[in-house]
Amino acid sequence: MEGIVFGGWDGVVRGAVAGILAYAAIVVLVRITGKRTLASMNAFDFIVNVALGSLLATIILSRDVPVVDGIAAFLVLLGL
Repeated sequence: MEGIVFGGWDGVVRGAVAGILAYAAIVVLVRITGKRTLASMNAFDFIVNVALGSLLATIILSRDVPVVDGIAAFLVLLGL
């Protein structure tokens, strides 16, 4: 039962740092690729936004996914 509510400061710090870096990266990448991702939403745009949100959550919560790998995935999705 130990660690159910609080698993230590390592996870908190990692989540905060990964969240800040990943969020900053996604904001910059969306700005570079244009407002099409955030403006007129068609089905494809909606799917890309959901996938970006899922990637962001995975980067923040999973210790197995480095931030750089997540940013590379952001680039692939936005590039498509």
